[in-house]
Amino acid sequence: MNHRKRFWWVVPFTIGVLLWAGWKMAFSSAPINEGAAAPDFELKDQAGNLHKLSSYRGKNVVLMFYPKSFTGGCTAQMCAVRDSYEELSKTGAVIFGISVDNEETQHKFAKEHNLKQTILADEGGEVAKEYGVLMGSGFASRVTFVVNPEGKIAKVFPKAATKEHPAELLSYFNSAANDEEKELAFGKKAPNFTLPVTYGGMAPKEVQLYDMPDKGKNKAYVLMFIATRCPVSLAYDERMANLAKEYTSKGIQFIGINSNSIEPSDEVAKHAKDKGFTFPVLKDEGNKVADTYKAVVTPEIYVLDAEFNLKYHGRIDDSQNPANVKSQDLKVALDAVLAGKEVPNERTKAVGCTIKRVK
Repeated sequence: MNHRKRFWWVVPFTIGVLLWAGWKMAFSSAPINEGAAAPDFELKDQAGNLHKLSSYRGKNVVLMFYPKSFTGGCTAQMCAVRDSYEELSKTGAVIFGISVDNEETQHKFAKEHNLKQTILADEGGEVAKEYGVLMGSGFASRVTFVVNPEGKIAKVFPKAATKEHPAELLSYFNSAANDEEKELAFGKKAPNFTLPVTYGGMAPKEVQLYDMPDKGKNKAYVLMFIATRCPVSLAYDERMANLAKEYTSKGIQFIGINSNSIEPSDEVAKHAKDKGFTFPVLKDEGNKVADTYKAVVTPEIYVLDAEFNLKYHGRIDDSQNPANVKSQDLKVALDAVLAGKEVPNERTKAVGCTIKRVK
């Protein structure tokens, strides 16, 4: 038998396999995995404003990719998010809808449906492609990513619902909040740690939180995650120094913690000396303590009572500019702890530069 006739099917079979593989590559999408770094991008919204993902570090960001504005399913999804926008905003997350439509279309879409969330124009689909959700049709698949305050993918909804999507997101954020409270709960003992002393002359050179010098005399502890290069933290240096001077004599131990991987110990020590800090500064190499306490920015404050129970977590006050301060949250918390009373507002939102963690 002629071998060419015998194997006549090989060529068309091979062509078919190649076409099938090409079709799979063109029309299948593989969203980037949870735990991966979220690709940075710059896109304009329905009003022409430019948004850069990395500028939202320190916050949770929701990226809702959807196929096409004005289509049935996409309109239902975005309108459902609009109707739940106030509740979603209470989670502290920044909400973005993203499709490959241009700015003009997004403007009309948002206006016609009175959308409250920000709608981004990914014309050309470059961002959708980076996130692994661009289909061969040129549209993005309906996938939602939650980017955590450190800029990593915390959650992927590979098949985001339409009308039920707000409920999916709220369930996720509520669950995450409950998990956080289990690990670091108000009124419960804060996690112990041992860190080297970079500045402050405290002996020994390595200290354990639960076994601090003079712990029997201390009425409370203030853990302050600080930095040497962050302009927000620097703006609070004088206030931190003054608070420490005022409350140390009242039995409160202030402790600075530097968890930034880009700020070496000698720089941390020099900065503390130059600023005249009267409290010790510890170096958190590998940001393990920051991770345990879920500290995100600098400055970020934790107040513990004499038994190391968490009493306050958040900011020092409500303005980087001392002249504009209206709410001295840390001072109020310290006065309450010293008086044996409950802190009026135990949790506030700390605002500052993201802690630069070891990758």
